[in-house]
Amino acid sequence: MDFSLNLTNYEEHPTNNKYYVFNFRAIERANYFENLLIEHKIEFEKDQETTENGTLFLFGIHKKDLKQSIYLNNLTIGNFRKPFIADKFFRYFVLAVGLGAILLGVVGFIVTH
Repeated sequence: MDFSLNLTNYEEHPTNNKYYVFNFRAIERANYFENLLIEHKIEFEKDQETTENGTLFLFGIHKKDLKQSIYLNNLTIGNFRKPFIADKFFRYFVLAVGLGAILLGVVGFIVTH
C-alpha cells in the first residue's frame, strides 16, 4: 500500500514516466492554466475525469517542460488565492499588534541595558 501524501496538484504520469499530470477541480483554474500553457507554447494533452468528488481536469505535460509548467501552475494557484486574513481592518489590526509587540521588546531591551 502507498500512503504517500501529495500536497501538490501534479504527479508523474501513472503509465508513462516521460509525462507529468497536472490536475484541477475548478474549470476556471483549468482554463487559466490552459491559456498560460498556450501563451508559453508548451505542448500538452488535456482530459477530464469524473470522480465521486466531481470533475477533475487533467493536463499531461512532457518532462522537458516540467520546470516552466510548475511556474505556470504556481501563477494559476496564486491568481485564485484568497488573502490569509480577508478582512482589511482585522489584517491591519494584527499587523499593528505584531509591530507593537516588537517595539515593546526593543524598548524593553534598551531600557534594561
